[in-house]
Parts: sequence; structure tokens; C-alpha cells
Amino acid sequence: MNSPATHVDSFKPLALVLERDESWGFLDGRTLEQHHGLIAGYALHAGVPASVEQHYENARNTWLYSFFCYRLVQVAILQVHLAGEAAIKERARLEGINPRKTLMELLDIALERRWLLDANFEITADRSEQERKHLEMLRFMGVIQEPFVGPLHEQDYAKALIGAFRMIRNALAHGEVILKPNLGWEFLAVRDMINQLFPVPQQ
Repeated sequence: MNSPATHVDSFKPLALVLERDESWGFLDGRTLEQHHGLIAGYALHAGVPASVEQHYENARNTWLYSFFCYRLVQVAILQVHLAGEAAIKERARLEGINPRKTLMELLDIALERRWLLDANFEITADRSEQERKHLEMLRFMGVIQEPFVGPLHEQDYAKALIGAFRMIRNALAHGEVILKPNLGWEFLAVRDMINQLFPVPQQ
């Protein structure tokens, strides 16, 4: 496949609009049903404000339609970051904080005020339990002195995510090309970030 920097995917002819982009064949050969099923799993909870949800659904739909135009994954990555930005600004507004502050300032506030905690990200939710099991196994094996593992900080992952969010958002804003077949990590991280910024409605 040609380099993204040297190859242009032109406007599709009408007859080919609903044909799978040939890039998917080179990448993983997924079907439309598989593609749709993957994206369907990254939904927000019902407590997320509609204005934020719409940004996120724009991202999911763009990722969906990348099946027909692979280059749309670049737009989907940008859009999911815009959804995260919209969520941070809306949470700030609800807290009486000026949402016109820079994104960097708002992300720092989100960490300082503990709006984002590792326990609320799916990828790190069971970290404490996994560490407990690990130490239990060592004791079972006869390891008398537990090795030093250090404290489990409640925002290690959140801080790393914020750092990556800033870097990728800045790169996209300056026209960097980012193309990858699976946006699962980005959508999982931003979905969990958005979901914990707003309370889940009581049943």
C-alpha cells in the first residue's frame, strides 16, 4: 500500500460509494457487520448531556463510515478528541468554572479536582484486585518478604491519558496524518473519560 503522504484517495465514483474501501482488505478483512458490531460497543451512558453525546456520536458514525472510505478514520480520531474536549468544557461549566479556559488548563483542573480516576476506566478498573491476587500468589509460593511494588496511585492512568490526549489533539490540529485500522483504544479511553464526568441517572 502506498504511503499516506504520497497517495491520494480520490472522491469515490457514485457506483462505488457503498463498496468497502479496499484498504480494509489489506488490513483485516472485516465485514460491515463486524465493523458495526465493534463500534456499537462503545456507547455513552444516559447521563451524558446531549451536546456532548452528539459530538461523540459524530465520531462513532465517522468511524462507521470509514468502512466505505478508510481515510475517515483520521476524522473519527479528531472527532472523538473533540467530544472529549466538549465534555471537559461542559463539566467545567456545570462546576461554575469558565469553560473558555484553554483545554490544557481544563484538563489540569479535571485532574486536580479528581473528576478522572483510574478506577472509573475499564482498562484499569480491576488493577487493585489484580495486585491483591498477585501478592496472594507470592505468599502461596512461599515468598516470605513481599517485594516492594509501591503505592497504587488513583490517577496514574488518568494522567498518562491526559498527556496522550494533549499530544494527539495537538498533532491532529496541526494536520498530522494518523491512520490506523482499530480505534478501539481511543474510543474506550474517551468514552470512559466522558462517562465519569457526568453522573449516571438513577433508576
